[in-house]
Amino acid sequence: SVAWAMAYGAGLVFLFGLVTGVGFTFEMTPAYVGSLLYLAVFGSVVAFALYFMLARAKGYALASYISALTPPIALLMSVVFENARFGWAAALGIALVLMGQVLLIRAPKGA
Repeated sequence: SVAWAMAYGAGLVFLFGLVTGVGFTFEMTPAYVGSLLYLAVFGSVVAFALYFMLARAKGYALASYISALTPPIALLMSVVFENARFGWAAALGIALVLMGQVLLIRAPKGA
């Protein structure tokens, strides 16, 4: 099911690229191919498998924290390792994610 979900996602991104006129390129350099393989294997297949194992073992509520916190962590990693700079929209997005996490933690536990 994960493979089908990833295939549908890739297909939709491809169609979006065609509709918006994005150019598709592939560089046959070791760095490009290596990073692509790393992301395909570890960043997608292994990460999804671990996520679903965590969700089944510890519950989907705990796993949802990972889904929500992954984008802010990725932005932080880009700032630290790539010297990326983001504007107010990214800061607002991170603030909303963190506020949502606080609300989830403080929510009354119920059925």
